[in-house]
Amino acid sequence: MSTASLIERAKAGEAAAIAQLLNQALAKQGITVTAERHSYRLVLQLIGATLPDQTSVVATVRRGIQRLQIDTIGVVQIHCTLAEQPNIGWQADIVLLGSEHDEPPMLASPPTPPPPPTPTATANPTPQPITAKLLGRTRSTPTGIPVAFVHEAFMALGVTPDASLEEVDAAYFQRRADLLSHGDRGTIATLKNAHALLKRHLQPPIAASPTAETDEPTVDLEALTQLLRSQGLEGTTRLKDDRLQIQLKPASARHPSKAAAAIYTLLAQQDLKALGLAQIAQVEVYGLVSAQKVGWKRLVPLPPPATRDDTDVLSFNNRYVSALVFPVLLLLGLVMNALPLVNALLFGIKIWFHEFGHAIIAWLAGRRAIPLPIGWTNVNLERSLFVYCGVLILLGLLFWVGRREGKRWPMVLAGVLAVIQFWFTWLLPAYRFETLLSFGGIGGELYLCTLLMVSFFFPLPDYFRWDFYRYPVVIGAAFTFWGQFSLWQQIQQGQAAIPWGSLWGGEASGDMNNLSNAGWSDQQIIHTYSTLSHLCLWGLLGVYLYCAIRQNRHAIFAFTQRWLAQH
Repeated sequence: MSTASLIERAKAGEAAAIAQLLNQALAKQGITVTAERHSYRLVLQLIGATLPDQTSVVATVRRGIQRLQIDTIGVVQIHCTLAEQPNIGWQADIVLLGSEHDEPPMLASPPTPPPPPTPTATANPTPQPITAKLLGRTRSTPTGIPVAFVHEAFMALGVTPDASLEEVDAAYFQRRADLLSHGDRGTIATLKNAHALLKRHLQPPIAASPTAETDEPTVDLEALTQLLRSQGLEGTTRLKDDRLQIQLKPASARHPSKAAAAIYTLLAQQDLKALGLAQIAQVEVYGLVSAQKVGWKRLVPLPPPATRDDTDVLSFNNRYVSALVFPVLLLLGLVMNALPLVNALLFGIKIWFHEFGHAIIAWLAGRRAIPLPIGWTNVNLERSLFVYCGVLILLGLLFWVGRREGKRWPMVLAGVLAVIQFWFTWLLPAYRFETLLSFGGIGGELYLCTLLMVSFFFPLPDYFRWDFYRYPVVIGAAFTFWGQFSLWQQIQQGQAAIPWGSLWGGEASGDMNNLSNAGWSDQQIIHTYSTLSHLCLWGLLGVYLYCAIRQNRHAIFAFTQRWLAQH
């Protein structure tokens, strides 16, 4: 579709065309736009990996809509949210009052309120309108706008005083269209003023967030001092800027580390919000050696507040999942592998990993390959430019999506695989590729499973829903990994033989036979796979410990502080 036809459709008020133009304008900010048309209202839904600046986005949308000069759209509603957290975002309304140089409408001068009606003594007086009754009792509305102004604005738009905001908008745009069709542009300015005033009058006030603090918290220093004294820590407390300073007397300051640990442990057991410490950035503990001399100083961090991540089993920031659930999954895979019946029933999972180990080597080397769950992988030994470009495009998309969503693991994975792909395809000799292809079957059961288990700690693009599927994938990968790991440890100790042959070729052909024909000795085969299995295990444990410690560093620190406080 040409750009000219797209613009014409947008000028006609087509929501899809407007959204497509705005997507082009906001693409650099990583924002996707969808649009819906409701009569004179255009509702735009903006979604981004990060929350964009409201002022900039509203200005961009306003300029784009005004340049299209769409007479049938009067209000543009913008709803901007985060892709991962739809409950976080902002909203804005754009009222299109004419040309792009229009200023926010205000009443030029207060109109003279109409004189109150003269009361007449009649038996059945005519009931006064609601607005007239209101004029007799109050001078302004709750929004601070004089009642006379509101009454005159209702009359200018030809609506009743009990009209809703939607009815006021509809009346304004209908009358505006009629005036434009008759060429009466002089009255439009008055109409604009009336519409803007009623919008301010009828717009519901923005309620304060229930979690927002209306008043600055006050620290209960007296209660804090009493708490310290209950732990045998005599001293004084005071506030300086956003820091809480605690000065311990010489008798309580003889052991700096123990005193600081006792204060942290005490604060961890308290309701910091009740004490007014929720907004305190830092706690400074001073130990006095005399009435006027400071002997030591310690910075004590406040215990972090509890987060929703710890109750969400799908969250990658859940401390319990990283530290406890992951090793349970590994143990479950180990137990499944040790049970003969389960091992026999789920043997197909190991075959899948084995054949994908062959296929991934072929794909990264630019060869066509089809892994089959029957223990066979068809591989074309000739290079294919189609396969190379296809895999490279997929890796590029993985990198792009990871960058757009701010996820590092997909970016790192795509970059590393792209380098390996280039090396395997263009620099690896053909005979080396065939040897590597044979090696990749059992090797894939080790390093491919390790890669999948390591990925448990890292989020992938939202499309894959990895937060849920990582659980069954890790169990299957652990089941396969432990099988090969235990096998090669037994082979290295002389308790088992090298797995010669294959499912379909018998003892005469197989991956180990191909390695032997390529010049590998039995000892080299055993040493290579045994070393690979140990490297995968140490790499897996290293990533697990790093992620578990990083996400639980506050809990570890709290444990050490409790231990210091008690000893």
